[in-house]
Amino acid sequence: MTTTTYIFHLIPHTHWDREWYLPRAAFHARLIPMLDELIERLQGDTSFRTFLLDGQTVIGEDYLRARPEREADIKALVKTGRLQVGPWYVLADELIPSAESLIRNLLLGSADAERLGGRLDVLYSPDAFGHPAVLPTLAREFGLKYGILWRGLGGRPGQARDFFRWRGADGGGREMLLWHLPPDGYEIGAALPGAGASRQTHPLLRRRRSSRATSLPRAPARPARRSRAHERVPHLSARRVLPSGRQHAGAGRRR
Repeated sequence: MTTTTYIFHLIPHTHWDREWYLPRAAFHARLIPMLDELIERLQGDTSFRTFLLDGQTVIGEDYLRARPEREADIKALVKTGRLQVGPWYVLADELIPSAESLIRNLLLGSADAERLGGRLDVLYSPDAFGHPAVLPTLAREFGLKYGILWRGLGGRPGQARDFFRWRGADGGGREMLLWHLPPDGYEIGAALPGAGASRQTHPLLRRRRSSRATSLPRAPARPARRSRAHERVPHLSARRVLPSGRQHAGAGRRR
């Protein structure tokens, strides 16, 4: 019997709503200690190779407003790929704002990311409720060849896999290579490691994968307390869950 080996790239990250079921000030108060601990952990543990900061530079802006003395630390981590920022200024609802709003959002995010040390070259949109047909064209206008999205596929034949080439509707033939998040979205790896978690996530990802390698995003609800999955990779090694390097995970304007 032939045994197929699968490789899962574990991607530590956070999904950060600037304001949602609590006011912005309440989420800001949570953001500061989370990033304080994240910076210290990245600086003190070289095995914690990289962290994806949700595709939006406004997180860094809000943090540095309270901790301006940490700007050099942020820049050093971004420049070396340990902390991945951008390409958005703030994660957008892609169908409600105008096209100009999306363009300005990416302009601001790209500029902020380059000022901090380098942009994540992936159009990352982990929590939008639909995507405009022009999105591949917009991505290529900003030099983004890759994308990661959640939702937006309607379950038609051929949409059950995880990788696609999406061609823009402008007729120019521009396309991006797209990884579509699984039904559980950016939290699919949040329970790892844990009783039964590997057995639950492994078959789902295996059914959807278009190759032997796929990504496993891990965004816990409380990232400051539960982001030490990299230390427990040996526990998961039977399922070949591996930490990523500078994983190209490659998601409105300020209120």
